[in-house]
Amino acid sequence: MITGDNMTRLNTILFDLDGTIVDSNEIIIRSYEHTYRTHLPNQSISRQTIIDQIGPTLEDTLSQYADNEKMLKDLIDSYLYYYRKHEHEYFKLYEGILPTLNTLKKEGYNLAIVTSKFEESALPSIQHFGLDHIFDCVVTLDQVNKPKPEPESVHKALQCFTTCEKAIMIGDNPGDITAGKNAGILSAGVAWSIKGSETLENAGADYILETPEDIFNIIKKEQGR
Repeated sequence: MITGDNMTRLNTILFDLDGTIVDSNEIIIRSYEHTYRTHLPNQSISRQTIIDQIGPTLEDTLSQYADNEKMLKDLIDSYLYYYRKHEHEYFKLYEGILPTLNTLKKEGYNLAIVTSKFEESALPSIQHFGLDHIFDCVVTLDQVNKPKPEPESVHKALQCFTTCEKAIMIGDNPGDITAGKNAGILSAGVAWSIKGSETLENAGADYILETPEDIFNIIKKEQGR
């Protein structure tokens, strides 16, 4: 990790995927609803409860409903089955995100995706929107032992680059903010988070992006600090 006087220019930008770049909230919610409807028909789990569950890994979220490893596997399999079957019906890029990413790429910034999804689940949306041609590095759940909010995935992304001067982690969940802070880099929340910007401010975000273009204001502000 690069800290102190060596960190002068913000040239490395790490993005969470779902809820930050790709608006996948509805397919996530529907996938959870399908899972609970299938395996927990006698439990009433509200939409707001599901929204609150967005962010952590599937295992972390669904383990609270599983009595054993087999049930947990069944829950995860049901979620992934529905998600993969209906993914393209519900997801889209957030407004303004693609032009912003293209500009950052053109201007030579180090760009990485740091997601708590497995590669198998993350790649369809990454490839569908051509993000694999923009990002130099993608860190998925398969590649780490301790996912966000632990700093391991952030450190792994930073290791992709040989010219990392100063970095920022951008995301829509408190876990993204905490992961950035735990890794010793800047953090920013996105105001379009389904959980609201106040949640991200309370998590200690250094910045809040009202629009994707706000990253350029942050870059200017951090210049030379």
